[in-house]
Amino acid sequence: MFQVFSTLWQSSCAMPPRLVLLLPVICQLTESAWVRGSVEVPAGGIVFLSKFCFDWKEDANTRHPVGKLQATLHCANPGDGTLKFVLLDDQATSYPDSSAFWGFGCDSDRLKAAARWTDVINVSTLVSGKAPKAEIFETHRPRWWYAAIVDCSGYARTIDYTVHMINVHLGFLEEFSMDRIGPGGVYFFMALYALLAACQMAAVLKRSTSAKTQHPIRILLTACVGAAAVGTLSTLINTLWYAYHGEDQANFYLAAKLLKAGSKYMLLAILLLLSRGRCISVPLYARDIWQATRILLPMYLSSICLEVWGEYAQSRNYTTDFVYKTPMGLLIICIDVGIFALYLRNLCSSWRAETDAIRQSFYRCYGLIYSGAFLSLPVSVIIVQSFAPWVRSEVIFIVSNAAHCIFLALLIVGLWPDYAQPFFCIDQPSALAQTFGVKTELLDEGQELWQPPSLNGDLELRAAV
Repeated sequence: MFQVFSTLWQSSCAMPPRLVLLLPVICQLTESAWVRGSVEVPAGGIVFLSKFCFDWKEDANTRHPVGKLQATLHCANPGDGTLKFVLLDDQATSYPDSSAFWGFGCDSDRLKAAARWTDVINVSTLVSGKAPKAEIFETHRPRWWYAAIVDCSGYARTIDYTVHMINVHLGFLEEFSMDRIGPGGVYFFMALYALLAACQMAAVLKRSTSAKTQHPIRILLTACVGAAAVGTLSTLINTLWYAYHGEDQANFYLAAKLLKAGSKYMLLAILLLLSRGRCISVPLYARDIWQATRILLPMYLSSICLEVWGEYAQSRNYTTDFVYKTPMGLLIICIDVGIFALYLRNLCSSWRAETDAIRQSFYRCYGLIYSGAFLSLPVSVIIVQSFAPWVRSEVIFIVSNAAHCIFLALLIVGLWPDYAQPFFCIDQPSALAQTFGVKTELLDEGQELWQPPSLNGDLELRAAV
């Protein structure tokens, strides 16, 4: 873990100060086939070290296990007494829920009923290291198993540990827990994002005498598609790294998080601008982009921190919950719903203020379609409640990326140079926009992005840029 932190710290020298704040959180990479760290075990208490979802086979038995676990415990302080290394599974009689730390004393009835495998360890032997090993047999369904340490001597102690768990029948993917997203879906969306990026690059590099191919909204869309493509590539590299090493590669993990979230919030920024009539009823100005940045940048950074915090919270080691069922994940969903409410309010205000039938069609039809970009995560979280817990993360990955690709494709087609949809005024602004800049309560310097737009009022002479 300290080597990972050192690598990240050196690579963060050129990062903005706010991003460096993420690094201590990222370094606690715990949900992997290899888990390493140091933990303080409270006197007479229990600490969950890791969890892993194992595969299943109907004919699994002592000669044909579906999974293996190997741990190494050493450097206990103080160096006397006993402890137990135990394995628990998610059976109804042993599932360690949010009350996991209650009633799990060394000789408690709850521990005896819950533990599926126990190794009693004399702490004095940990100086040279102790290596508990276990084989896992599952015959009904994929199941999470939890590794934990229980103190039996009444002393709080510090233990260094390593835990490695594998699914022996998955071949190249044996390091993968059954709830982890595999490379197949990542390959598919990598190809899809690459195709979208190529199309958008062709659009902005297209030679045209009538279209502003490098209009700011098209440049922003290009950055959005590019961030999604590079972020998915980082996810793919990290996934392959994990398959070989059983651990996330911290730099690619961080890059994937930042870029994918950045692509999402750039898309939301574009849609927020459109909801206020920018590029439709009025031209786009630099201050509009600045206002969108002021609103969305704090939310972007907050969502990154909350997601990573939720993924590596201690509670993830003793529940089958996925990240969006943690308090941090629910906050991320609330952020998306809040931005959606802002978008919808602006959209309704723009529709009421607009008098042109063609532009009204955007606010009435396309605007409502694009609202799905704000709801893809909340809706997918609701959908996955009907799926088995070990496939929920993959379902959310597929649904959210599919929705992101669809909305990017709609914008790429809708903004295509020389063939842009008629309600966009980025290539050939309407006579009203060219001459007057359009009824300018909407263009007032003091008006903020969260204030509802108004197209009613006096006209102000202002040439479109």
